[in-house]
Amino acid sequence: MNPQSQEQGSILDQAVRAHREAHAALISGRYQEAIRLAKEGLDLLESLPPSERRDHVRHALLLERGRARAILGEYAAISDFQIVRQEATDSSQRSEALIGIADCYAGSGEYPLAEETYLQALEETDEENIACRIRGWVGLGILYRKQGRIEAAIETLERARTALQRQPDVYEMGRTLINIGIAHTYSGRLDQALRAYEDALDCFQTLKDAHRTAAVLNNLGELHQELFDLETALRYHEEARTVASKAGAERISIDILRNLGVDLLLLGRYSEAMRLLGEALARARALGDKDLVLQALYSLADAYLRQGQVEQAAALADELETEARLIRSELHLARARFIQGRVALARGDRVAARAVLQEALANAHALPSRTLLWQLHAALGRATDDPQVADLHRQIAADFVRETIETLPDPRLRHRFLSRPEVRAILQRSA
Repeated sequence: MNPQSQEQGSILDQAVRAHREAHAALISGRYQEAIRLAKEGLDLLESLPPSERRDHVRHALLLERGRARAILGEYAAISDFQIVRQEATDSSQRSEALIGIADCYAGSGEYPLAEETYLQALEETDEENIACRIRGWVGLGILYRKQGRIEAAIETLERARTALQRQPDVYEMGRTLINIGIAHTYSGRLDQALRAYEDALDCFQTLKDAHRTAAVLNNLGELHQELFDLETALRYHEEARTVASKAGAERISIDILRNLGVDLLLLGRYSEAMRLLGEALARARALGDKDLVLQALYSLADAYLRQGQVEQAAALADELETEARLIRSELHLARARFIQGRVALARGDRVAARAVLQEALANAHALPSRTLLWQLHAALGRATDDPQVADLHRQIAADFVRETIETLPDPRLRHRFLSRPEVRAILQRSA
């Protein structure tokens, strides 16, 4: 072998090592380091002439860099995936690139296009390429969950979990479990959500992935928030904020900030809550992550309404409705209608309130979300003039509350939930 060939071989070996190190950084949550290592590998390859091995390593590095950038909310990472999609001859790399493109579409709110792209990737991925199919199912399941298609999300994510039992991957199992947990939280199966979060936490702590650990702690806090166990929720969210801050996890920090605002709002610490919720919305807009923006809009609108600032709540609810229609999210559309119905009630317009809340109910029944459903039926009970119809809505709300309680194994959590004034009022009125 001549000296030039030896030098080129050495450079290729260094690039392969950079890819291996970038992947290790990615799955342990060190995303900036993964991006840096991938770039170093790509820079090394610039000096080499095209060859099959050189091109394969280059595309592998682009995929790693793209994934790390997308996780950080940098959806311009789509360009890394598009290069691989256009240039690669390896069918596996082409499918991986298509999943990366779909991830970017999903992050920026182009949900119909994301779904189409995930399905295309799954259709063209070889049956034997289980790792790629798992990533496709996880991405698609996350997308369905963001749209509020909860049963479809759980079914798709369970396909990934089944495949992971045959081909274990701790990182992908953690991603699958955290999203199964979120889907079960939305549907009101809180016992299953809790188990999924605890298992996901084990995965990410094993990998020393601080970003994802912070995300699971945030979701555990949100679950306790839904049950009005606010001291526990606040403790989880404070811990999540500390972990995310040390890891430089901007995207996760935004949702933690929003949840801290909701915790403080429900605890009656209004000025602190409004500051945090306003900051969460501003940072979500700056990042350009559609799901974070929609969640922040809902939380801030709800906070304004709880404090009697009806016009501010109405403006945010209208924006939430517009955005939800653009991305075809039944979840966020139902939430927008829920706020709008309560706004109409606050204005004394019971006819408009009933119409809007009935429309919200139609959206919510397709989800399904026990929490949102009992809240909608309770609001309709307040908006309805006919005493018998009002009683019916209160009874349905109470049934959803009882179904939620029945899934809780912890007596303390049941007590906290039942002690909340709005929950107690529903059960007393239905009785």
